[in-house]
Amino acid sequence: MRAAAPADVARALALRTVLPANWRGGLADVREAGVFVSPPVDGFVFVAGADVRALADVEAEVAPRLACLSAQFGFAAWFRSDDAADAYGWAFARSGEVTRAYAFAGEHGPIAWLGEVDDAERALGCHVDDPRDRSDDDVKWWPDRAIVHALARAWAADPDALPARAADRGAGLVGRMGPVPVC
Repeated sequence: MRAAAPADVARALALRTVLPANWRGGLADVREAGVFVSPPVDGFVFVAGADVRALADVEAEVAPRLACLSAQFGFAAWFRSDDAADAYGWAFARSGEVTRAYAFAGEHGPIAWLGEVDDAERALGCHVDDPRDRSDDDVKWWPDRAIVHALARAWAADPDALPARAADRGAGLVGRMGPVPVC
């Protein structure tokens, strides 16, 4: 989301046990539990870590958080790209309203759909059946890491370029996410 300071985002997320951390240490600390709230990079503050990965219910857990964050910061987005779990998703909110959300979970297929396919999804060919697929599957299009990263580039920032651009941006914060905030 666009924000001036990680502390503002940590407060909006109602993080607990908040401590300062640099990028390398912060991301290492949150592999098993917690979140890292980055210092701003090109006007965006990023939130990543196990607590974000654990958000399985887009409608009950992701959408309310995005709505609150976007009410405060104007825009907020969520991306999930987990090759090991075959789980992918994206959502964005503007001015307190989630206008698009999609999530896919391996053999379960699409597990969340909110709003209409947006221009960036359309441009990437999302949700269009692959004509090479001759199976009897109902779904003939599957998201992957490349799609999620392309949408992140279109809606916010390039996740593949972040490590190089973010290395010397100062300290962020690590903490634990609590229940869904009420805003």
